[in-house]
Amino acid sequence: MPENDEVIILVDKHNTIIGDVPRRLMNFGRDYHRVTYILVFDKKGNLLIQKRTDDKAFCPGYYGITTGGVVERGETYIDSAHRELQEELGFDAPLESQGVFLTEGEGFKIWGKIYTCYYDPAIQGELTLQPKEVASIHEMSIESILENAHDLTFTPDSLDALRHYTNKLTQPQPNDPL
Repeated sequence: MPENDEVIILVDKHNTIIGDVPRRLMNFGRDYHRVTYILVFDKKGNLLIQKRTDDKAFCPGYYGITTGGVVERGETYIDSAHRELQEELGFDAPLESQGVFLTEGEGFKIWGKIYTCYYDPAIQGELTLQPKEVASIHEMSIESILENAHDLTFTPDSLDALRHYTNKLTQPQPNDPL
């Protein structure tokens, strides 16, 4: 196995770990796996979304609403989220969990965990984009993303993550008065 080949955690349809597989042997349309999704907010409350490079295996050239990626062997969701934030954008920040969700579509079966964080260049410094994955960064409001006001093609799994997050915000929480 090549030294740089990621080994991805495999899970069943209930999100129980059942093994792992090198990325090059992964069947993304059949195998359930874990992915982290980080909604990165700026000081104005907008999201930093990523235009994916054109040579990405999944959804090349699409816009990813979240930062994140597959959970690798030996990692927890939170470990993966911190690693991905540092790899893709070049900074780290406190992460707040927003829950786990299942998303499935053409070419993916994912148990995702959503996190939120805030980016402030005065605190974390300038972004350092990962050249092989991130072509550019764009600032957008949640509303403009959900309405697709800019007529962009979003990765379907990150759009599901955002919808899950916004649905959670509009649902009464256990300790909230009705």
